[in-house]
Amino acid sequence: MANIMRRPRVRSLVAATVVAGGLVLGTAAPAQAYVSPTYSTKVKCEAARPAYFSSWTAPGPCYKVGPTAFRFIVYTK
Repeated sequence: MANIMRRPRVRSLVAATVVAGGLVLGTAAPAQAYVSPTYSTKVKCEAARPAYFSSWTAPGPCYKVGPTAFRFIVYTK
């Protein structure tokens, strides 16, 4: 295995793979984890938000969807 790493093409391929993997992992942004169900009032929406707090997620603010519905987005940290 040590002899194969002495070849310039193999060495540059390994280096390019490491750089590409680092770029993918380093620039990845957290995705939206979950969109909550709709709630009929803002009070019910606000009351449901604490159930979505964890070490990995945090709920966003409640926002209006349609004339009488509210929901929030749960984001990953």
